[in-house]
Amino acid sequence: MKAEVLVISDSNVQVKGVRFEPVFAVASKAKKLRRIPMMRRLVKEFRPDIVHGHYLNVGGLYASLSGGKIIVGSAWGSDIYYDPKRSLRDRFLLKWVLRKCALVFAGSKNAAEAVRGYGFKGEIPIVRFGVDQNKFLRTSRHGTNEFRILSPRHCSRIYNPKIIVEAFRRVLPKMPNAFLYLVESGNEIQEIHQMVESDKALASHVRFYPWKSYDQMPELYNSMDIAISIPDSDSVAASVMEAMASELPVIVSDIPNMRELVEHGVTGYITRIGISDLADRLSMVYAMRSMLPEIGKRARAKVLNPVFQATWESNMLVAEEAYEGLIRNRSGR
Repeated sequence: MKAEVLVISDSNVQVKGVRFEPVFAVASKAKKLRRIPMMRRLVKEFRPDIVHGHYLNVGGLYASLSGGKIIVGSAWGSDIYYDPKRSLRDRFLLKWVLRKCALVFAGSKNAAEAVRGYGFKGEIPIVRFGVDQNKFLRTSRHGTNEFRILSPRHCSRIYNPKIIVEAFRRVLPKMPNAFLYLVESGNEIQEIHQMVESDKALASHVRFYPWKSYDQMPELYNSMDIAISIPDSDSVAASVMEAMASELPVIVSDIPNMRELVEHGVTGYITRIGISDLADRLSMVYAMRSMLPEIGKRARAKVLNPVFQATWESNMLVAEEAYEGLIRNRSGR
């Protein structure tokens, strides 16, 4: 499927062959709303077959106000799990956007069920972020006697970094060669630094790293032994799929969307969110660490299975088929 693409965004990221218009690259929400007429002029000039808004309560709202013929939305997480529960206004906004959408993509089966729960009657294909299988793969190991544990998510409340640090503190006496890697960003990063720096033993085994670009992530995954991602909720965790594609086993929280990604003891490990639960899981994984490379191989095999829809290619095929179906139905062909 060949397509001409116009991206109207709040950033000025450039992609070869794609026209970018950073219409919403302004600070406040009020200023962004004042840019809607500019967006509508661009859409009228471009005359797209489909206008696709990402995050239903943000891009989905702008798409619905764009004047486009066919509106498509994508649900990615907080737009269906948190925002509509936070206020009556956000819930009303979500339902209004869904009424405008001819189709909604969801990143998981559970996310699709959540969209359906807000009254959407149309088709909801599963389309994940997807992994570039040729970029994310196992090419090396760190070659030391260290046991390296990676937290690839921001040190933000939703990802439970305090639980990760406390669980690691608890098991460290039994894992003297273990090191925990935390990203130097997130709304709890200062508290995390205080926790680590107040404990001399912990401080010598926790390493902070700067946020990595997409192209730097494969090298990071290859330098680790296991990854942890235990959010309270999530739609589709790209970092988890990237780690799995890199043959890096993962420990994930026991929530519906993570259970779609990881089969406990086969392609990774699942834990309840809690210090004792995670500490027990870390101890178990450390005791059987010689088996981790085999777990990693099974994780990559799952990612490459087209039925699972974890690669870019498998997801884009689903998206293209959905787009083409909408256009055929609208034209009556």
